[in-house]
Amino acid sequence: MKKTAYWFIALLVTLFFAVFQRATGPTYPIKGKNLDFAGAELLAYRLPRSCTVGGKDCLVNIKSADPMQGALSWKRLGADEPFSVIEMTYKNGWLSGWLPQQPPAGKLEYSVTLRRGGETMLLGPERIVTRFKGAVPGWILIPHVLLMFLFMVLSARIMIALFARDMELRHAVAWNTAFLVLGGFIFGPLTQYHAFGHYWTGWPFGYDLTDNKTLVLLLFWLAALWASFKAKNLKPWLIAAFIVTLLVYFIPHSIYGSQLDYTTGQVITGR
Repeated sequence: MKKTAYWFIALLVTLFFAVFQRATGPTYPIKGKNLDFAGAELLAYRLPRSCTVGGKDCLVNIKSADPMQGALSWKRLGADEPFSVIEMTYKNGWLSGWLPQQPPAGKLEYSVTLRRGGETMLLGPERIVTRFKGAVPGWILIPHVLLMFLFMVLSARIMIALFARDMELRHAVAWNTAFLVLGGFIFGPLTQYHAFGHYWTGWPFGYDLTDNKTLVLLLFWLAALWASFKAKNLKPWLIAAFIVTLLVYFIPHSIYGSQLDYTTGQVITGR
């Protein structure tokens, strides 16, 4: 019974960080609902901050039972060019507009302006940034996400077992390190290659924070794995590895990630 409860706690910790990572990252769409504007009610809206090249997820969509007009003002992030304007279309209760396609790692900055009865309103922030990524095959993306999820679950469970003394820690640390290697250093680079055209943009080749976070995790869990076989006292090694894991997962996902430099055509580390 206690073991089941311990696994449940580890799962809850992991789910918390999964939601936190998604909600705080720069690629999470901006959403809202039930806004009043010029006598009309905006029932819901979605402003994308991540788009798939050739996909259907780069649509700015606003639901309203009352007709209105809108415009998207956009430019390529970092490019020396003026803003362009795309008029949105109202049809069947939806005001919609497509952002123009970009290459993988390309970014657009845009804003949304609504018009109705002589009134105007800026919807959302004045400057919204969306990044384009290539489509990642499911046979790569699903194992990557699953393995990193299992890594966090087992990390939390190992920390509980360190005090509950109900698990063979040496085997657990070995499994956890294997999850990290497979998820972060096999399927992770494959995911990044399909999304942005590069396998690795962290140290020593760049400053991609997601890659560098994963590298730091590996160093600490390899140290814990070594300690599980050689050290007399495993406890401080595991505590250090878990604290670093928590700190890493408290950093929002995808910040300082890959970004296309439109002046050189090279993929660099952006924000």
